[in-house]
Amino acid sequence: MQPFASPRANSTSRHVVRPRPDRLLDYREYPVLYVDDEPENLRIFELTFRREFSIVTATSGEEGLALLNQEPIALVLSDHRMPGMTGTEFLSRVAELDDKTIRVMVTAYGDVETLQAAINSGSIYRYVPKPWTPEDVRATLRRGIEAYALDREREQLLRELALLNRVSRSITQELELDPLLDLVLDTLIDDLGYDAASILFFDAKQETLRVGRAAPREAALEGELADLCITVHDAPEFLRQLREGEAVTLRSEEALDYEGSVRRWMTEVAAAETFLCPLFGRRHVVGALAVDNRRGGAHLNADDRTLIEGLSTQAVIAIENARLVDDLRRTREQVRRVDRLGTLGTLAAGLAHEINNPLVSINTFLSMAPGKREEPDPEFWEDYHDLACREVERIRRLVETMRRLGRTGQRSVLREPVDTDSVIQEVMTLLAREAAAGAVTLLADCAPDSPTVMANRDQIHQLILNLVLNAIAATPEGGNVTVRTTGDPAGGLFLEVSDTGPGIGGEHLDQIFDPFFTTKGPDKGTGLGLMICHRIATDHGGVIEVRSDAGKGATFSLRLPPKLPID
Repeated sequence: MQPFASPRANSTSRHVVRPRPDRLLDYREYPVLYVDDEPENLRIFELTFRREFSIVTATSGEEGLALLNQEPIALVLSDHRMPGMTGTEFLSRVAELDDKTIRVMVTAYGDVETLQAAINSGSIYRYVPKPWTPEDVRATLRRGIEAYALDREREQLLRELALLNRVSRSITQELELDPLLDLVLDTLIDDLGYDAASILFFDAKQETLRVGRAAPREAALEGELADLCITVHDAPEFLRQLREGEAVTLRSEEALDYEGSVRRWMTEVAAAETFLCPLFGRRHVVGALAVDNRRGGAHLNADDRTLIEGLSTQAVIAIENARLVDDLRRTREQVRRVDRLGTLGTLAAGLAHEINNPLVSINTFLSMAPGKREEPDPEFWEDYHDLACREVERIRRLVETMRRLGRTGQRSVLREPVDTDSVIQEVMTLLAREAAAGAVTLLADCAPDSPTVMANRDQIHQLILNLVLNAIAATPEGGNVTVRTTGDPAGGLFLEVSDTGPGIGGEHLDQIFDPFFTTKGPDKGTGLGLMICHRIATDHGGVIEVRSDAGKGATFSLRLPPKLPID
């Protein structure tokens, strides 16, 4: 794409005449060059048209080319019959220099062949026959300038549209607010060539306007700019205009007429002109995009305002999207925090309940012990003492379980290739006596191509052990517990543990992985086993689920990926 030619950046390139749509019929904005070797003809031409057009003259093609390299020219007229460089040759050189310049040949009727060759080669826009009349030349100049202005305007609009499309694609892909604001400001300065820019935002009540971001960055932090605050109390009219969607142009020569904080802003910036374009949000104006020429750049014209308004329309959509993403991110973090606090509360309440029960027996034993020192009470010193010791052991096991639960959440534990079939066989051997005591049959149905997964072997062993233990406890005499594995299409492991017990009631399915939740009787479980299973599965990037129908048993399914989850 051709680089955008900023109105402030023309000093480093060849001069061009920019169209001014708001003043299209002011022909004096577009200089006209007339080349003729007869000084009298040049003088007559200048006297005839100087009131309506900006006239420049030259007596030779070489002199005309020199002028074209010094200042912008919209239209060139040239006599054909000149010594040295002919009119046709001169206009061909003009076309090489800038093919957008309108070229007109002034020639006598006797030069028909020359004129025809010039038209066919594209060297001229049209011709004026000699002797010419002021009316014919005036009409030719007007039509030529209008064609030049429209062509340049179309070219400029295409460049600006291409730029806006490119910028729009860039800013709509940026969902972080601060980088997005930097991108918008960099576009205004680096791509469009403005001296400085800033983005200002209203507060929720639209009573205060503050600078959210400014560029160039080195100047943005100086003086009062960093703390600029315009309130409804000291600049009510200025804020009213922006709130109602009116663009505002501030000029240094009018600074004394502005309201307090606006005047201080203009003094601090020291720009001849500052243009503020409102940022229209979904419901109201959320702020303004400000551009100024503090480094001595040209005044901002209608083209600049149109371009800045187009950019602001794209920018505000991206800004509001970035704010929504930021709000969503904060909301999710709050939900996660509340969820963690809720889990911690549930865990603490359950732990207190589980510890308080054995503490009752221990406390009773210790309270009665002093009075029993002299009494030979076998029931107290044997049975009650054994009960107290068992309750202490129960608390120890509970604390150890909680310790393991804390370690489960640590991602730094050793991960290695794990053959889950061998782990299942170990669990089956370990629980064979437990199953036999309850007259439950253990069955293993492992696929011959069960994959190896990257995992912590001890944790996977604990997970499967807990699932099978739960299944045995839920299965009546004569029932079965089946452990089944298959390969997952994604290359991971799919494992199921099924029982033929009474199943899990629908009202309990949503609570089955909650800490301390259990359907077992008192003193028969802590309700932490399935929570630990869930934590282990999650830490390995896997998923554990349960399905059950009343009277038809329950099935716990585990999916583990083949590789480690990314921390």
